[in-house]
Amino acid sequence: MHNLETPTFKLVLYGAHSSLGSALLAEALHRQYEATAILTELNSVRARPGLRTKGGELFDPIGVSQSVAGMDAVIALLDAGQPPGDFSQHFNALLALLDGLETAGVPRLLVVDDFDWMNGEPTPDSPVHHLEERLLASPVSWTLAQAPEQPSRLLEIDDFRQPDTTALPLQRFAIALLDEMRLALHRHQRIHIDLHGGKG
Repeated sequence: MHNLETPTFKLVLYGAHSSLGSALLAEALHRQYEATAILTELNSVRARPGLRTKGGELFDPIGVSQSVAGMDAVIALLDAGQPPGDFSQHFNALLALLDGLETAGVPRLLVVDDFDWMNGEPTPDSPVHHLEERLLASPVSWTLAQAPEQPSRLLEIDDFRQPDTTALPLQRFAIALLDEMRLALHRHQRIHIDLHGGKG
């Protein structure tokens, strides 16, 4: 039972319909966080104690600020919801998150994506260079985490109650990411979570 004297940690998740989204929601509920999944269809996730749903638009900074207002942290799974290879969508989402969280006064942001699109030396007028400048100037305490490999079948929250060999790596990733969210050891950094032991 949740200790009523302890303030509830309020978490927002973009990308709840992915296997990793299910792993994160399962771990957040296990920790008795108040988890809010941002969805286009509010009834597409089964109601559970501690889990809320809210509509929201990831690419609109105003919409993001309205969706995350009053929360303690936001996790966005860009790799789960964006078309592969369409990197303009990825950095547009990141910019909207940075602006939206700053407007709403939400202090913590974790973004999970395949960040290979940020590698290399960007030119001064490239979108990636602009994004890097915005990241460094942002007052939001952000961390970028390299996305783990997704299983071939879609996993649901209940698959993480007693995870099998398919679900266990994502459960480990979710545990490490939520620990990072609370401890904030890698603020303003890109990290790779080693599913066999820690972060790199």
